[in-house]
Amino acid sequence: MLTFLRLPLRQVLFGLVVILIALLDPFGLATSTDDASANWLNRLLATQYADDGQRQVVVVMIDDAYLQRNQTYWPLPYGEQSKVFKRLLAYQPAAVFVDLLYSHDHSRTLPGQAPRLESQLLANVFARYQQQGIPLFLANTGLPRGEQGAVNALQRFTEVSTPALVTWSGHGDHYPLAEQTRLGLMETPALKLYREYCRRTACPALPVDASAASQLPDMAVQWGLYRSPEQAKVAKVGDCNLPTLSQQLLQAVFWKLGSNAQSNCVYSLTLSASDLETTDADEQALLKRLLQGKLVLVGASITGTGDITVSPLHGKIAGVYSHAMALDNLINWGMDYYRDTPSLADYGFTRAGGVDVLDLAELALLALIAYLRGSLDAPILTRSLMHQQRRPLLRSLAAWALVLLLLLGLSAVLWLKNFTPANVLGLLLLSLTLFSTRIQARSASSTW
Repeated sequence: MLTFLRLPLRQVLFGLVVILIALLDPFGLATSTDDASANWLNRLLATQYADDGQRQVVVVMIDDAYLQRNQTYWPLPYGEQSKVFKRLLAYQPAAVFVDLLYSHDHSRTLPGQAPRLESQLLANVFARYQQQGIPLFLANTGLPRGEQGAVNALQRFTEVSTPALVTWSGHGDHYPLAEQTRLGLMETPALKLYREYCRRTACPALPVDASAASQLPDMAVQWGLYRSPEQAKVAKVGDCNLPTLSQQLLQAVFWKLGSNAQSNCVYSLTLSASDLETTDADEQALLKRLLQGKLVLVGASITGTGDITVSPLHGKIAGVYSHAMALDNLINWGMDYYRDTPSLADYGFTRAGGVDVLDLAELALLALIAYLRGSLDAPILTRSLMHQQRRPLLRSLAAWALVLLLLLGLSAVLWLKNFTPANVLGLLLLSLTLFSTRIQARSASSTW
């Protein structure tokens, strides 16, 4: 009789421990499995990612090959940058974002000329973009230059460009559309460029201004897998590694065994700054087709620099690709991009902290797992009752199937609504405790 009285307590204690782990997240366990689940879903869907954005977005990379080809160094002298942006301007892109922060003037006096800042020459090139009606967005930190050691773009550059916010905090791995800064409300590069895209193409309703954009949820950026078919026309792609779906799934689970399932080919069409130097008529015609009317992001991939981002499909890559992929998401889905489920605070529960609707659904599943586990454990508390359980394995399988069915249904609803997934991996691991009954039964008997 005492044994039966202990059953509800064990069941309740197990459920409370699981719920506390989910809510309080000690050691970041829940967050880690949550992030892993999101990356896992991205891997599953990457092969089906639409290429609408890929046809509109081009990255121009200043890389080590360009420095070696021109026998120059990094930071790239302003004179050299002037040449790059002049060549790019000749191909008439629709809009350009420059993911370089011009915070310090490292101009040199040009040989044989009166003292003149090279930075002003580059600023003059930027001004030509405005004169030709091509929006030019320049990386901005949102900080007042010079206050408490803060750095930002030099004034001569900000006067001939539009700022785009590239630094933010408190957003985790998500991508905000706009944020309040010390210099006022600023939009991020992806939204800036998407607005230009929508000037030429019919788009769903856009936020009317930066203030409205700052009220929208952050973007959970989804990454595509297959490179642009145009990439083979401008670069060698023979050594490109494209992992299969099975390899990606194994990598997602057994990630410590290596990174062989990561693609070494970025999704966005990428040109080297060296490509713009061509004088061949056919190559120039190809570049014109690839760049004219496109949304261009200029970045750098230099050995030893720290501007990198992490893609679940590609590992560490140049930081400019995070902006390119966020823009790609906006072109594909508009304002229906992937985001977290609404928090309870959005529904008036101001004291709910960071708890959102998905957390409640996951807690309900955790409570179900705790209840089912307690129900399955009940018959084996005593040796006499264990003989009454004739099919423990079938009961465990049925309980597990119920949890999997509910988890699959929840994930499908979230996917259709473009919300980030449930903590699939964490819930699956906890659901395996449903087989503890069978394990205990087997330990008491040598046969199944």
